Amino acid sequence: MAGELIGDSRWSIGRSRSIHDWVTTSADQNATSLFDRPIVARDQDFDELVRLGDRHRLEGNAAKAEPLLREALAIAEDDSPPEPRKLTEALNTLGILCKDLAKYDEAFTLYSRALWLAEHAESVDEREVATLYHNLGGIEHARRNYAAGEPLARKGLEIRRRLADGSETALAQDMVALAAILDGQQKFDESEGLYVDALRILDREPEANAGEIAVALNDLGAHYAQRDQIDRANDLLTRAAELKTKTLGPRHPDVGVTLNNLAIVHKRRGDFARATALYRDAVGIFEEALGPDHPKALACRRNLARCDADARELPG
Repeated sequence: MAGELIGDSRWSIGRSRSIHDWVTTSADQNATSLFDRPIVARDQDFDELVRLGDRHRLEGNAAKAEPLLREALAIAEDDSPPEPRKLTEALNTLGILCKDLAKYDEAFTLYSRALWLAEHAESVDEREVATLYHNLGGIEHARRNYAAGEPLARKGLEIRRRLADGSETALAQDMVALAAILDGQQKFDESEGLYVDALRILDREPEANAGEIAVALNDLGAHYAQRDQIDRANDLLTRAAELKTKTLGPRHPDVGVTLNNLAIVHKRRGDFARATALYRDAVGIFEEALGPDHPKALACRRNLARCDADARELPG
């Protein structure tokens, strides 16, 4: 076995589309004793908690993000009467973090609650509904339950295409998400077209869409690796690794995803030394950012062990 390809984690959609949307706030100083504050102040606290929590999540710092986003959800749930839009945002944002932490059952429940609220709102925001179908499909992709994820991802993309309201980045994200699920079922012809169309959209604004382009390049590279088109896979994954390192920093877990996939390509080329070095880097990143028991860390350690074992069996 060549190794376990790892799908990207950044195609869940939340408030902060990319690192360019971060807003520096003082929420880390205000993240305790919020329930004694006036309603207006608590609304401000909610916004600050969500912004800062999502910022830490995008930085790959789940330990800082989780208490802030759980506090934001507690505030939204404590409102009387509850504000559906506020509660939907809190549920979705925490759901994205739970997916990153491999708490898939909790994430699915959070997304499902948010979707029910969004679909039963007095004024339905179809963009929000599309986002939640997208994110639910992402949970099934992470669980490798591709057949269950496909109709969810298709529903989100169908809604987004129907809107045709200029939300082109979100449309491209939906395409990449569905393509990755189709890859899991080896429906390669359709998935390849979706990746190509998504990159065409994202390349219209390369600086603003740098994070999404890196995700699409990683997943298209993994697509070609599955199809044994190793040279094309290597080129795309190398570009993805460079772009992620530039935009996220070298120790972000999303960089580890692409390093793992690039290692698989180098192993298939017979370059065991390079593959081993990439696997070791990826394992270190995953263990540092996500912990040693996270599924990505476990998968990458298995890949490294197989690579070491196969290298020892080489003649000479």
